[in-house]
Amino acid sequence: MVEPSNSFLKPADEEARLACLPEYDILGTEPEAEYDHLTKLAADLFNAPICFVSLVGREEVWIKAHWGLDESRGTRDTSFCTHTILSADPLIVLDATLDERFRDNPNVVDGIAVGFYAGAPIINKEGVKLGALCIIDRVPRPAFSDRQRRLLVQLATLVSERLDARRDARKDIAIGSFAQSTGLAIITADAGGNITFWNDAARILFGYGRNEAVGRQLEIIMPERFRKAHRSGLTRLGNGGASALAGKSVEVTAMHRDGREFPIELSVAAWSGRSGMEFGAHIQDISARKAREADLHHFARHDSLTGLLNRGGFRACVEDCLRDHGAASLLVLDLDCFKSVNDTLGHAVGDALLQTIAVRMTACVEGEGVLGRIGGDEFALLVSRGSDLITARATAQRLLEAFSKPFEIAGHDLQIGTSIGIAIAPLHSADSDELLVRADLALLRAKSAGGRTYRVFDTGMANQLTARRAFKDQMRQAYLDGQWALFYQPQVRLSDGKLNGAEALLRWRHPTRGMLLPAAFMPVLETHLLAYEVGCWVIDEACRQLAEWRAQSLCIDRVGINLFAAQVRAGTLETVILTALERHDLQPSDLELEITETIVLGHDDGALEPLRRLHDLGVGIAFDDFGTGFASLSTLKRFPLSRLKIDRSFVEDICSEPHSIAIVRAISAMGQSLGLNVIAEGIETSEQADMVAKLGCSEGQGYLYGRPQDGRSFPQFVMPGSWTGTVWPECG
Repeated sequence: MVEPSNSFLKPADEEARLACLPEYDILGTEPEAEYDHLTKLAADLFNAPICFVSLVGREEVWIKAHWGLDESRGTRDTSFCTHTILSADPLIVLDATLDERFRDNPNVVDGIAVGFYAGAPIINKEGVKLGALCIIDRVPRPAFSDRQRRLLVQLATLVSERLDARRDARKDIAIGSFAQSTGLAIITADAGGNITFWNDAARILFGYGRNEAVGRQLEIIMPERFRKAHRSGLTRLGNGGASALAGKSVEVTAMHRDGREFPIELSVAAWSGRSGMEFGAHIQDISARKAREADLHHFARHDSLTGLLNRGGFRACVEDCLRDHGAASLLVLDLDCFKSVNDTLGHAVGDALLQTIAVRMTACVEGEGVLGRIGGDEFALLVSRGSDLITARATAQRLLEAFSKPFEIAGHDLQIGTSIGIAIAPLHSADSDELLVRADLALLRAKSAGGRTYRVFDTGMANQLTARRAFKDQMRQAYLDGQWALFYQPQVRLSDGKLNGAEALLRWRHPTRGMLLPAAFMPVLETHLLAYEVGCWVIDEACRQLAEWRAQSLCIDRVGINLFAAQVRAGTLETVILTALERHDLQPSDLELEITETIVLGHDDGALEPLRRLHDLGVGIAFDDFGTGFASLSTLKRFPLSRLKIDRSFVEDICSEPHSIAIVRAISAMGQSLGLNVIAEGIETSEQADMVAKLGCSEGQGYLYGRPQDGRSFPQFVMPGSWTGTVWPECG
């Protein structure tokens, strides 16, 4: 037995508190059923093995009522309740073995072996803390929610109210005081299911007054379909069985007096009373919460801009359709040239266009199927009642015709076409994901055909898909096995043939197909997850090679590398570039990054900001294949560039085609006016070199000056005399 001590902490009103306790004439008294019922109710509600009501004396703690505990008193200095009365808030100890206040406590180390404790102070109407209502578990608990805290406080309030009304003979006075002071509906019933208590919140919730409800069956608040199960539960309780709901919070459907059904949450407790088994519940209406959950579910499955199903919601719809019917037609649509609307007229106009398109498509296929927006400018239609090609083709043709009329948006008549891919279940696949993939493949075929048309999936596309997947797997192995290689093509100054730089060109030493050029793998690699890793390797390898050449006295000005879009999207480009330059002891001006129009137009200003910072540091930025796309003067104005690269398609017929001459002359003049160097690609003859120089190009690149060579062969290849007029660059 631990000797009592006065070293424990005491409330500020300790003497007044101790003086108040004798007024209740309860310390050391025999157990009373009304208090035992409360501890059993609390134990059931919190699914706890031990619950008791304690009153804290000067050196002892008196156990007035208990459940799962056979003690009537304890010492104050070892009691958790001593700490509980120090605050008006509940004391929650999730793991007593880890709490430095209690881990060495005898009640934790041995005795009742407390693992978890939750206690709320019992405070009388004058605000004096008499003791605590507490629950104990022998194992720690991971959490104790705010709702559980509130319920524990309410039960402690019920105890305090019962203490204050102690001299009153009616057991239900304290319960009624608690029940009427809470916003929760409180109902109790006997073993026969007859209502014995009904508070005002229950009247508001269900529409029955107290006098109308007490004495009637609980079935009056249950829909008819649940009453048989309720009767079975009552029979089980009457035979000594346990309640399936006791100690749990469950969501069920209730019925109002007017017949209206609504969702409720209830917590049930059962105990042995004077008339046999009794039980009670506290209930709250959760209609508002359910409505919020329904809204969240709707938003999770629908596109906020158009109101159509989003990709996740549409995919779930396809899964449900295939599971229930096994057959469907799937049409995937991609808008033609939609990006140019965003780029030229702004995203507000683009958003309005998407909304208008959704409305027109809905009217076009009304009653036929389910529409979804599954990507930025990609839509899909699921037709569950028709899985034949004739119907699918007719629907696709009708959608194409719907896009033939312009869309009037913000004063603009926008002519937007669409391409459509079709896949049929179960003909092409019975799996939702595979069906979407096959429709996407058919869509790609439609876009390859020029757009504004539709294509149906065929087995050739399936073979293409299989081959593409295998090719992607081989790419990953290529990265692991070091099969990637860089070849370098010289770039020269046209005025005197001086070697200025070299462009690094990616090659793949395929183990079975030999050396592959970019055309064979780049379209797949650009969309592969490896694009970022391969791009970073290219940066580091090109820098390493330039440093090695300079050690061999080949001191060319720069090496150029082509960027992947994935490197720009990643947001780490600046760090990767600067780290590689530092690793190989190079300067920013030693490197030139070549970007395509796709990168410039496909990213916003924030994503392109690292390129601007690199340009400010001296890294060259070249616009590759200029003149072949939609890049405008405004693009050049807003983007940091050092060089324009004229595409080879304008050089190959430069000596005979007036249009090519005009384009090269215009690009050269534009570059000069913007302070940019201009280099012509694809020069194969001296006549082409003379012409592009005459038109204003300062540099050239092409087979005239050499085919791409690996890093080891490049220095020997560019030795003086390798081509007419070449000048060997000297270090220093």
